[in-house]
Amino acid sequence: MAPTPGPVPDESRSADLDRAVPRLVVSWSVVGIPLIYGVVETVRAILPLFGG
Repeated sequence: MAPTPGPVPDESRSADLDRAVPRLVVSWSVVGIPLIYGVVETVRAILPLFGG
């Protein structure tokens, strides 16, 4: 039976986190910026309906 791997060293976790953070920022930006733009445009479009 093969031995189970032990806990991951902190250095490896830190390196994984260093690569994950920029990826998360880019991913959320790709989704978030168009979403915010769409919400703003929707609010602008419906304001005249409510006398704004």
